[in-house]
Amino acid sequence: MLKIFAFSNKVCNNTVLNKTNATLFSNPFSFSAKLNSLSRDEVSFTSRKKFQEKAQLQPQAIVQTSRAGKKDLKDKERTITNGLAHSIYRQADSNTIQLKSVLNKAFYPYIQKRGYCDNKHPILKLEYRTKGASSLREKASSKHIYTKEGVIVNLQDLSGARIILGSNQKGSADVVIDKLAEVVKDGKLKIVEIENHTPADKKYQYASQTKLHKLAKASSDKFGAFVSEHITRNETGYIAIHLTVEFPDGMRGEIQILGRDVAIFKELEDLPYKILQGKSVKPEYAEIVEIFKPLTPVRNNPFDPENIEKAKLRQEFSAYTAAAYKHERDKMPVSSTSKKVSSFLSLDEFSKMSKRKIHLPKEVDFNNLYKLKIKADRLAEK
Repeated sequence: MLKIFAFSNKVCNNTVLNKTNATLFSNPFSFSAKLNSLSRDEVSFTSRKKFQEKAQLQPQAIVQTSRAGKKDLKDKERTITNGLAHSIYRQADSNTIQLKSVLNKAFYPYIQKRGYCDNKHPILKLEYRTKGASSLREKASSKHIYTKEGVIVNLQDLSGARIILGSNQKGSADVVIDKLAEVVKDGKLKIVEIENHTPADKKYQYASQTKLHKLAKASSDKFGAFVSEHITRNETGYIAIHLTVEFPDGMRGEIQILGRDVAIFKELEDLPYKILQGKSVKPEYAEIVEIFKPLTPVRNNPFDPENIEKAKLRQEFSAYTAAAYKHERDKMPVSSTSKKVSSFLSLDEFSKMSKRKIHLPKEVDFNNLYKLKIKADRLAEK
């Protein structure tokens, strides 16, 4: 069975909107407005080598597939064996290929034509990735997983896909949701969870909860399985639709639906998020790690004055990040041939819109972080 996900490794306060009985699908939707980070791992498309290839059924469709880059893992750490990791990777990659075939065939008529996206052709491109063997071993070690069964049950980001929207016109995401419902009804895709990452302001959501509920019901009716539905408010302000799918072999993966500008910003925002969460990042990002030291908590008394000040800065940075996501969502559609990335929300702009003095170091301005990240990535490629 298929399971589609979006992964961000952030904790979120989710409320299950329906129960295990399909007859309860009409229950009112509810959510918690409390801002937390995501509760589980998400499919990550960041910091990975990518290559492009033509879509099998649509010459204009740019399909990107990314493979996991090498990650450091100490030999003394307990984890799955290297051989088992490669075996799981091959199985997961087969599922990714299956998912790619299904989505390419379904969405080739909806990919942009003549350079721009509109409601009839809302998709800019499709992306796919499989979690690599080294990444599998690292994640298994962090979660104390030592068997194949443990990996399949606990790691929900083995395969991933992204449907990148090139239009922010109202209703463009509905076209994608409706087509996914058709694929589900044909038995080619089994969705087991839908998570709508959206701010409280409905202006910024990609699709209504009613529209997503119809997709959930289509999968429940077809496969007779429970489909959980969530509305999520993230502390970062992340905006996207995540669909969890389940493959016939029991493995799971994720499909993310989001706009081009949000996707670009998400790849940048993931870096400071990981740094502030104490997660490891690649050595080439050492300069960015240094920039965030004024915000990084020190391991001592949380009531220490230094930690209190750092906490205030982190809260301010979270508010800045949430505003920056809305800024990306507000941007006008772009040409599919354009490689230029327009500027992100600056600290000065954030200060003006929030009508308050900002205490964050100027170096954490997302425009500066983007330049540093691009520079680091290019040096690493050499």
